[in-house]
Amino acid sequence: MQAYITREQDYALRITSALAALKENEQLPVSELSKRLYISKSFAARIVHKLTKSGILLTMQGKYGGVSLKKRADKLSVYEVLSTIGFKTKFNQCLDGRFPCVFSNKCLFHLFFDEEERNLHDKMKQKMISEFVI
Repeated sequence: MQAYITREQDYALRITSALAALKENEQLPVSELSKRLYISKSFAARIVHKLTKSGILLTMQGKYGGVSLKKRADKLSVYEVLSTIGFKTKFNQCLDGRFPCVFSNKCLFHLFFDEEERNLHDKMKQKMISEFVI
């Protein structure tokens, strides 16, 4: 079965929701984050790097360093986290510009899938990480 959300994207959501539980100015080392979430340290570090590069996380090196949210959890959407890690859901190949369909303008399936995909993206943009604190 093909998943809509990859394991890496799922872990990115878990990482951001775990960091949302931290107090202001508190940080969590990647090693501790990976233990709490049962993610390998190397995989967690790779995800943290991507989220940091995109401006979602803040990292501090050194003995007292760690990871924290750069953006407020109530301003960070599920969609933003997922898209940072490569989320591109297409319900049907006909919605992907690489697979042109001569029926796309009049095909009821195309219109249905297009609308549902937009609805899903809109819902994910409205849901904030603060709603999923773990």
